[in-house]
Amino acid sequence: MEVRFTATQQRILDVLEDGIDHSTQELQACLDDELAGDSALSFHLAGIRKLLRPRGEDIIAKHNGWGKAHYIWVRLRRKNSE
Repeated sequence: MEVRFTATQQRILDVLEDGIDHSTQELQACLDDELAGDSALSFHLAGIRKLLRPRGEDIIAKHNGWGKAHYIWVRLRRKNSE
């Protein structure tokens, strides 16, 4: 089954596809509304995560303790069932 992302979600993924972490500000630049805040970005990231997780992928937030989070697109490791 093909996963379809919205235009905004796809812009966010286009930024994250390089495999390095990106700032909140970089991802907010992908939103249609330049006045959109953190809650709008969180809404779009939640939608992306919902579509990525069944594929064994996710977007994780990295916090350094100073300011806003940075986000990175990752492939999840499967647990060994022993």
